[in-house]
Amino acid sequence: MPKLKVKKFRGSRTCGGGSHKKRRGAGHRGGRGNAGVHKHKYLKFIKLERLGLYEFGKHGFTRPKVVVGEFNREKNVKETLRSLKEQGKLDEDTYKFLYSRPELNVGDLSRVIEKLAALGIAEKKEEKFFIDLGTLGYSKLLGAGEVDKAIEVKVEYATPKAVEKLKSAGGGIA
Repeated sequence: MPKLKVKKFRGSRTCGGGSHKKRRGAGHRGGRGNAGVHKHKYLKFIKLERLGLYEFGKHGFTRPKVVVGEFNREKNVKETLRSLKEQGKLDEDTYKFLYSRPELNVGDLSRVIEKLAALGIAEKKEEKFFIDLGTLGYSKLLGAGEVDKAIEVKVEYATPKAVEKLKSAGGGIA
């Protein structure tokens, strides 16, 4: 029967572990895991990073869905307006006016509806304007501002205040 390893180390103070202080904890290796990566183990981890074996800091922050949705809506509006301008359907002034607004208010729409009708984006039948805000990239109509024209709007979502103001001016939501 072979000799047990324990018997080999009998009488030895440290049983092959080097200094008796080394087996007490993680102190002899400078901490556990990635401790000291930005301090005393810095050069070691710089070398590992160059080899692709380590990355500094936290990775993988996920934005809240609400923020992502707002960002995508605003991006969609700007891309749509830019393409309409490139096609020649929007003039410079109207483009700048709409580009600066991520959401459209009824007051803004009332100010610019005649220009949009002249450019062919909106229609005017008798005294009423008809517009689809989806063609401009907008999916939401808000209720700030005054409405002095009858406007019939087609949009995904409109606030109750916006609907009320459009109806009081003789228009509405389609």
